[in-house]
Amino acid sequence: MPKQINVTVSTVECDLDFAIQPNTLGKNLFDQICHTIGVKEVWYFGLQYVDNKGVTSWLRMNKKVKDQNLQKQYPWRFRFKVKLYPEDVAYNIIQDVTLRLFYMEIKDLVITDEVYCPPETSVLLASYCCQEKFGDFDPEIYHTSLLDIDGLLPVRVIQQHRLTHSQWEEKIVDCWLEHKDQLSSGFLVAEEAMLSFLKIAQDLDMYGVNYFEIYNRKGSKLWLGIDALGINIYHFNDKLAPQIGFPWSEINNISYSDKRFTIQTANKSPDFVFLTSKSRINKTILDLCIRNHELYIARRKPESPEVQQMKMQQIAERKERNDERMRLKKEREARIAAEHNQRVLEQKLMVIEQEQQASKKALLLYQARSNELERKIHDSEEQFRRLKTQRENAEQEMSQMEVQLSTHKEEKEELREQYESKEAFAMKTAIEVEQMQLKSEKLRKEYDNLQKKYSEEALSRSMTGSVTSENSDPMEDTCSDGQDFITEIEGNRSEENRDLETTRDTLLHKKLKDMEKDLILEKNFSALTDTDHHYLAIQQQGEDKYKTLKKIRKGNTRQRVEDYEHMTSYRDEEEAETVS
Repeated sequence: MPKQINVTVSTVECDLDFAIQPNTLGKNLFDQICHTIGVKEVWYFGLQYVDNKGVTSWLRMNKKVKDQNLQKQYPWRFRFKVKLYPEDVAYNIIQDVTLRLFYMEIKDLVITDEVYCPPETSVLLASYCCQEKFGDFDPEIYHTSLLDIDGLLPVRVIQQHRLTHSQWEEKIVDCWLEHKDQLSSGFLVAEEAMLSFLKIAQDLDMYGVNYFEIYNRKGSKLWLGIDALGINIYHFNDKLAPQIGFPWSEINNISYSDKRFTIQTANKSPDFVFLTSKSRINKTILDLCIRNHELYIARRKPESPEVQQMKMQQIAERKERNDERMRLKKEREARIAAEHNQRVLEQKLMVIEQEQQASKKALLLYQARSNELERKIHDSEEQFRRLKTQRENAEQEMSQMEVQLSTHKEEKEELREQYESKEAFAMKTAIEVEQMQLKSEKLRKEYDNLQKKYSEEALSRSMTGSVTSENSDPMEDTCSDGQDFITEIEGNRSEENRDLETTRDTLLHKKLKDMEKDLILEKNFSALTDTDHHYLAIQQQGEDKYKTLKKIRKGNTRQRVEDYEHMTSYRDEEEAETVS
């Protein structure tokens, strides 16, 4: 064996390479990994590996890494995974890095169908994945290639419905749109989207359960489920609905010898005994029971100073980030408002420029018309003066002719005819002068009206421009072993009275019910799995995860142990025995 041993640790986001010494303990390696990732809530995580017998195991902290039946190949490979689950993610998880690790792992379990999720809930969870990755839905940047349906929904859900990828997208986007208004801040940030995802996922029946194949004394093959709340027993063909449950507060001692596992319950009841196929599995079962029981008790006691300090630090960090987000949000809103005002002002300026161009054209037309009228007035006045001169000359000639008429009688008739002719010409000229004068006055009046109209239009444009400039402000918007359990919290089983996250929100509950009805119309019932049928049966009975938990813990411990011993591997076999 080399002096230094290369180790590769896979997390949900990347692979990390380390070099350890032959005497390195499991805890030393684990602490180094947690320090590298930045995890302080170390009690939730562990290092998982496949040993030299092909059994999936957890690295033990108090033993040397090299002494834990690792495979004979280098580098040694481990997976940094969630080992223990909180009862309530919203209350128990403190760090954002812990939240993200949980989110990434649970999302993968749901999509790969290792944790069963009904279709309508799968769509809702997919929408939170979109919110976490892309932020608020923006129709201006969204396009159909944005969503990877195969990476958002379980394959089982897609194959069981006659819907195209675009139709699945519409349903996901429909839920995605509503996340924007979930908070008073007006937006759902990545951490809040991940937390909302986990609050719904933790209500799934298979969430947080470690399953182990066991046998009772009758020889029935069953599933043992270990989770944060206790130990449950399942039929081998149904991992959704547990049949018998024992909370951690009822368990006094856990031990195993070879393949036989014994659990001593409270109230001097008979031991709860089961067998496993491999003794190595019992080590893992014991470790999980001990760690879950410790957390169960710790959550029902006052928080340690370390946890209190972590929470205070996290609250301060989140407040600082929220303040920064709000500042950026206000700056963004102010920028959007300023850009909007700028566009409005540009449009108004464009209208004003168009009005000015129209006014210039009108002014040119006015000037042309005015010049033409002035020329006509000038011509009319010239003609008037000329006619007036002609009239005066005619009158002078008439006077001379009168004199001549009086002095030259003999020429009277001839002069009379000339006089009458001149008089007729003078009268005609006078009429023309009068008509010309009227025409001149009419032109002058038209000229004055044109000037008055243009002055009024100029005044109106001036007032409109003044009002626009006053009302527009661009900145206005913006082998064997055992453990004794000391239980001090008997009776404190608040988990049995919990409600599903989706039933607390009336609107969300209604939306899921409506989506369920829509999806039923497109469902291919011939493609349903046994688990789907078990889920539908649970729904028809009006049960959920926490109602079932309360139901299977009813009665005294002795009766539940006896019921366990009579369990069969399959639900239908047990029902047949009951009928017979």
